[in-house]
Amino acid sequence: MSEFTDNLTEKAKAGIDSANAFLADLPIISEYRDKERRREADRRLRSSIAASLEGARKRIIAIERILLNKGKLTDLPYVDVAANRLQTLIDRVRTAASGYAGFFDMEKIQESELEKLYQFDQRLAASVPEIQEKIETMAQAIASGEDYSQSLVDLIQALDDFGERLDYRKEAIRAVASGVSSLSDTSSLDEAPPSSDG
Repeated sequence: MSEFTDNLTEKAKAGIDSANAFLADLPIISEYRDKERRREADRRLRSSIAASLEGARKRIIAIERILLNKGKLTDLPYVDVAANRLQTLIDRVRTAASGYAGFFDMEKIQESELEKLYQFDQRLAASVPEIQEKIETMAQAIASGEDYSQSLVDLIQALDDFGERLDYRKEAIRAVASGVSSLSDTSSLDEAPPSSDG
C-alpha cells in the first residue's frame, strides 16, 4: 500500500473515532425536558453539527487540492458543488435558533413531542458521520485512480437530504411553538418535507 493510501486509511479511522466522540457529546433527553437546559441543548447540538460539517468541508477542499495536483482541472467545479452545499448547510445550522424561541420558552411541552424531537435530532446528528464517510469513499476512489463520479453524486444527495431534514425540523418546531400542531401529529420526521416546487 502506498504512503498516500496509508494516510487516507489513517484519516478514515480518525474520522470514525471523531464521529463516535461527536455522537457521544450530543444532548440527552433530560436536557430537552428541562426548560432551562433546552436552549443550551439546542445550541450544543448545532455547534457540534456545524463543527463536524466544517471538518467535512475542509476535507473536500483537501480533495480539490489532490485533483489539482493530478491535473484534473475540469473535475474541480463538480467537487466544488459539494463544498458550496456544505458551506450553506454550515451557515444554516449555525443560524437556525432564531426561529425556535417560542419553542424553547414554552413552560410545558408534551412528553411525546420532546421524545420525537430528541429522536429526530439524534438521527439528524448521526447523518453527519455518514456524510463524512461518503467524502472518504470519494477520496479513496480518487487516490486509487478509480471513477469517483457516483460517490460524488451520493455525497451531494446526502447533503440535499440533510438540508431537507433541517427544513422539516424548523417547520415542525415552529408549529409546536405557535400551537398549530404537534410533532407527534406531523408525518414522520424521518421523511423529507414535501417539495415546495409542486
